[in-house]
This record gives sequence, C-alpha cells and structure tokens, in this order.
Amino acid sequence: MKTMCMALLGVTALHAQVDMKLAELGMENIRTAHTEKGVAVAFEDRAFRSSYEGVGHAVKAALDGMTEDGELRMAVMDANGLPQLEIYMDRTLVTNYRKGKMSLREAFEQMQLSCGTDGTLALLKDSETEAKSAWRPDLVVYPHLFLENTSFDKLYRYAIALAPAIEMPLWKGAELTAQVMLPIVGNQKGELKQVRPGVVALKQGFYLKKNWTLSITAGQFTNHRLGGVADAKWRTDNGRWELGAKAGLTVFSLFVDREWSVTRKPKLDARVYGRVYVPRWNTELTGEAARFVYGDYGVKGSMVRHFGECTVGVYAMYTEGHVNGGFNFAIPLPGRKYNRWKGMRIKPADYFTYEYGMVAWGEYIDKNLGVSYTTGTGENRTRGFYQPEYIRYFLIKDCDRFEN
Repeated sequence: MKTMCMALLGVTALHAQVDMKLAELGMENIRTAHTEKGVAVAFEDRAFRSSYEGVGHAVKAALDGMTEDGELRMAVMDANGLPQLEIYMDRTLVTNYRKGKMSLREAFEQMQLSCGTDGTLALLKDSETEAKSAWRPDLVVYPHLFLENTSFDKLYRYAIALAPAIEMPLWKGAELTAQVMLPIVGNQKGELKQVRPGVVALKQGFYLKKNWTLSITAGQFTNHRLGGVADAKWRTDNGRWELGAKAGLTVFSLFVDREWSVTRKPKLDARVYGRVYVPRWNTELTGEAARFVYGDYGVKGSMVRHFGECTVGVYAMYTEGHVNGGFNFAIPLPGRKYNRWKGMRIKPADYFTYEYGMVAWGEYIDKNLGVSYTTGTGENRTRGFYQPEYIRYFLIKDCDRFEN
C-alpha cells in the first residue's frame, strides 16, 4: 500500500510539473495523462506569434518539467482547439536530455513529428482541462490596406484603416469574432471612408479523427458576403499532402451611410483543392477548381514559399475565358508573445497580410469574375502553420532562441 501511494504521489507531481511549466509559458487548455510508458500532454497555443516558436518553447518546458524518465507525447492544438501536430520523444531521448547527454538541438533533430494525433488524444480521453481559454477574449488590432490602380485621374485608389477585433473562444472548437473597420487615411469616398463592420462570425470546428477536420462558419465575411460556409480537409500523417473542399451559401451585404443593404437571393460558391508541401524549398503548391461567388467556374494555381515566419506567394487563375494573377505575402509584426492581462489579451495582429491582383478593370471586373472571400480575420499561410517538416527545419535553424 505504501509503495502504491508513493507511486501515485509521483504521478501527481509529474503531472503538476508539466502542467505548471506549460501554464507558466502561457499555453492554455492543457490536458495531461500518465501512461505506463510516460506522459501524454495536449495544449493550445494562443500566446506565441510563430507556430514553431510556440512548439519549441513548449517542448523544452515539458522536458524540464518531467521529474522522472519516460516517453513524452504532445498534441499541439490550434487556436480553435483542433489537433494539428503530434510530438513523440521516446524514453531514451528524454533520459539523455535530462542527464545532459543530449543538447536541445539534438532532441529537436531526433524527436518524431506527425499530423496523426489520434494516439496521443486517445490517452487523454478522460483527462481534465486546465488553464481554460473559454470566454476569455483577445483584442487584436489588424492593419487594413486597400490599394487599386483602376482610374485615369488617380495613380492609385487607396485607403488605410485599423481593424480591431474581439476573438473569443466559447467552448471546444468554437470561436466568436467581432471586428470593426476604423478608417485612418485615404482618397476614397463612401464605404471605405466610414466606420463599418469587418468580419463578424461564429465558427465551430470538429475533429473527425484520422486527420479529418470540419469547420462550419456563419456570419459577415470579407468582400461583402453574409451567410454560412462549411470547410473540410484531410492531411497525410507527414503533412506533405492535403485535400480539401469548401462550400458557401451567401448574400451580398453592405453597410454604408448608416444603411444596411442585403440581397435576398443567396449565391452558392464551392471549391475543391489539393496541396503539396515540398520540404526542400519550404514551398507549398496548390491547385484548385472552383465555382466562384457569382457563378463563374475556373481553376487556380498558387505557390507559396516560407521564409521562417514570412511567406511570399504568387498565383494564376482562369475563369470564363479570362486570366488573372497576382502575388501575396505575410510578414510578422512586432511582438513575439503576449500574455493575458486580467483575463484579456490585448495585442497587435501577428502578421500583416496583403494580396494584389493584376486585373482590376475591363470585363473581368464588370462581370465580377473570380470573386471569393475569407471567413476569418488575418488569414494567411503563416498563421497557425503546423506542417511537421516546416516545424522541425525552423526549430533546428533557430535553436539558440530556445536554449536560453
């Protein structure tokens, strides 16, 4: 009996250490479980700007929090509580690191990374959640830039605004977003010069096991669309291949001059896509077939290169006999990490994101060809990116940041 009590106390201490280290780091929705072989833990990272930086600090914190030898399994969740990455370190690796026989860089090199999280999540099925994020909002201020060369009397039409947004987790997989656009400067009249709503939406995500996820979003989206969207995707365990489908039913919605105009007839848009990650060049290649918002059909190809937290992409599309193309990028804004203050986290956006289209005049614009929209704030290919080979590459490359 005495031996059993001592073992239970050891397990409790082990849990407390790992939980405490991750909570001190700013991680939320932490779950831990003791197994016959070691420790399993899941956490959600809403504190760090960079996905790989959050992973690096979390791995080190968990290793430092282990008080006895054993394997370590970690499931990394995204901001909506959906699993993105599994980290596995066997007993030998953990022991060698704890005894100083292995550096953190070597631990990063030898640990196993995968998109398949089912094994770790099964071990955590009955565990309790600590450091809950539910009903604790983030106030995030996004920069917004409108830039277009479509007129002969002005070199560019432009408008600059700030777009603060309340982003609040509600329950598992659910998040409420409410954004307002505050104009700062520009040479435009009408909507772009007025205070107006941005993205106002409720999103519910589901993990369907075996790397399948489903999300349903309803609300006011970008590009004056109001309605609902369903989005499903699947990834291979190594994260190199991804398949997805998305369908939306929306109406036109415009708020200007204190009047809200909404069309009655909804429009269906849909797309299917395939994506491959090429680790040698840290590059994503995506091909998709789509029915756009106003009923035109087309295809689109894009390439995005990851330079650490910066991404630069180009795209080309063909629809109804017309060709368009352009580029996009996402660059990090100052501030690597933000903690909560009295239950709320107040911060600037993690990234500045911008996309420029080549065609902005003629029949392509007159017929509203190739129109699409996003359902969230600040969406880009850097934010919440948990591709395993991307994570490992930049963990090793920037390892000195985590050893201090």
